[in-house]
Amino acid sequence: MDKKLFYFSGETELCGVLNQVNNNKELVIICHARTSNKDSRPTTLIADMLSKYKINNFRFDFIACGEASGKISDYTITNMVHNLNDTLYEMKVNYGFETFILIGCSMGARIVSLVDYKQFNIKKIILWYGALDYFRTIFNLPSKKEKIAKKKGYYLIEKGVKLSYDYFVDERKYFAYKNLYKWDVPKLFIHGTNDLYVNYKSSLKVSKKCKNSKLILIKNGDHGFHDEISMTLALKETINFIIND
Repeated sequence: MDKKLFYFSGETELCGVLNQVNNNKELVIICHARTSNKDSRPTTLIADMLSKYKINNFRFDFIACGEASGKISDYTITNMVHNLNDTLYEMKVNYGFETFILIGCSMGARIVSLVDYKQFNIKKIILWYGALDYFRTIFNLPSKKEKIAKKKGYYLIEKGVKLSYDYFVDERKYFAYKNLYKWDVPKLFIHGTNDLYVNYKSSLKVSKKCKNSKLILIKNGDHGFHDEISMTLALKETINFIIND
């Protein structure tokens, strides 16, 4: 059922896993979080659930993550947006899919929000604990993390995982939530109220200003839905949103 694929986004070789469980032309594409990859717990659980319900799905590694090529300096919002656009193109042109549903986790949700939606037939989007940058200051000044990265050449976000200075400079060019305001496609926001990395109020505020949106707040859910109750509820709401018009 799982088919590992290698393909290119510019000069970057990406890797993904395709679960084609029916013959229709619709595909759900799953985008992983920052410092994660296609084989993380959330992305694999989403893929397994979709396959169980006979829904075609594809999860892939962004540049410099998992089995994708690239180095720390390549890991930027701009390159990840290119990766998703090129993945949609690959699935459309070389695999014959015609309509798409996008699911993004944390940073993956931000990338989903910045996709070239006018070019592809995207039917719905689902944003899990989306890092939508809503609370960035109006002056868009460098953060403390960016200043450290400028001084050291990188910012250590966790053991063995670094973000380059170029990442932070590039990040300040984008405001994902503003793109969502313009995009009139059904949107599902799912966020835990105990998220210590991305405040759930970001999803609350953005969803209220979006057309055609629904918000699910999971009481005591953390960033990543690590407890079974939160993950089960998130998966249930996701599948209901996909299969019901």
